Amino acid sequence: MNIRIRGKYATALTKIALDLGFNITQPSEPIINRFNLKTNNKAPQITIKDSNKVPGGFVLIGKCDAIDKALNGILKTIENNALVWKSAIPLHRVIIGTIKEAKGENYLVDVGGIEAELRGLPGSYIAGDAILIHVVRTRVFSNDKIVIMPGVRIDTDHISIIPGNNSIIFSKHIKNHEAKTTLLEVALNHINELHGYNIKWRSSAQFLNKDEATREIKKAIEILHETEEKAKNATPNTILQEGECIVEVLPTGDAKTMLDNVRNNVTPTIIGHHTYKTLKRNTTLLDLIETLLTHCNDRVGFSKEFLTQLMNRRYKVGIIHIKPNGDVIKLGTANVIKLEPNNIVLLRKLRGGGYLDGLGLPKEEGDYAITCTTLGSNYLTHTYTDKNLKPKGIYININTPVEFTGNNILYIDLAIDIVKKWDSEKASIIDYEEYMNYVNMGTIPKKIQEKIETLTKELQEKAQEIGEECLNKAKNALQSH
Repeated sequence: MNIRIRGKYATALTKIALDLGFNITQPSEPIINRFNLKTNNKAPQITIKDSNKVPGGFVLIGKCDAIDKALNGILKTIENNALVWKSAIPLHRVIIGTIKEAKGENYLVDVGGIEAELRGLPGSYIAGDAILIHVVRTRVFSNDKIVIMPGVRIDTDHISIIPGNNSIIFSKHIKNHEAKTTLLEVALNHINELHGYNIKWRSSAQFLNKDEATREIKKAIEILHETEEKAKNATPNTILQEGECIVEVLPTGDAKTMLDNVRNNVTPTIIGHHTYKTLKRNTTLLDLIETLLTHCNDRVGFSKEFLTQLMNRRYKVGIIHIKPNGDVIKLGTANVIKLEPNNIVLLRKLRGGGYLDGLGLPKEEGDYAITCTTLGSNYLTHTYTDKNLKPKGIYININTPVEFTGNNILYIDLAIDIVKKWDSEKASIIDYEEYMNYVNMGTIPKKIQEKIETLTKELQEKAQEIGEECLNKAKNALQSH
């Protein structure tokens, strides 16, 4: 199987893919040099690239069986320390759906036991109608909607034939003028064989010569006609074209360290490499540091010193909170009271209005949120106080191991939290049902679940003690200033 890999995890994932027996196709120049690869421009069965949705994540797109093999190998390497979101139905799948009901100008359609939305075409269908559709947008994250359109779509390794007005389209990745000219000539020779369809050349088509492109377009048109013929007698839920699976993977801090180690087996890599690259586009400093690492025998000590230097003299840091539905929440910028790997204390001044999260207490102008944690910790403590640092309540956020990206504290929220009003007797666990929904969907793996449920009970018992410790750290540090 051929796999194409791009993005910040390219070196580590290429090593894993090679160990799994995949062929690396269309590799970048650095990957060719690092692995001594020969040029291979065959079309991939899978593409892995940086996620556009979640910072620090990567996405696999391609043939479903190939993705299963690659995903299992990656998760085994990182010991399942990742959140995983899978498409509810493959993108571009062609299937016979059944109209469930009209909803305004749209329709709800059953596609193999999954509800999808067909937009527009009011008055064209009634409940119970069977309809030939293809999936134009799938659901990967829980808030996503599945959107479908009537008709057939064909996707081969090099060509997509899409309902349209007989246009010829090129992937944005095809930039070579000579390649475009060849593909345009071939498409023009065959566009009149199609009625009501566009031809789109996919990115791998740029490597085809004229004869190869001609064979590919003939094959795609043949598949189109075969699919249209099969659709005439097909019953509801019949799958006519499989489509492509999409899987989003968000490694935890522990997993990123494991991927650092995989990369280090190929080229000198500092511990924290993938964390530092999570939010950065300019990695010149990191590249320089790793060049120096080639002359150092103490990778662990070198990495610790680099981290210490990054944390020193920083007066403000951002707090980035990634939710299990893929949403990214920036909690704002906090003032640094302490910023050391084993002692992080941050202070945020709150605006008045609304209520403190989970506590139901009014948020007043000048209130403070004191946040305490350590790198690698599975929780953050937020102690809320008034403007005179008189405590009001405690909110303990349970999450994946806390990371430091160079400018921000980063973690993946796991939905479950612990809250306690300062003068109440007992702490409460909140949002447990939401947490279990993500567990049942497979987003939060069993390994993380087992660890978190034990931790939650311990934190519930010690919530007051933990909140007081956080408050005292802040007070002592502020007094010493």
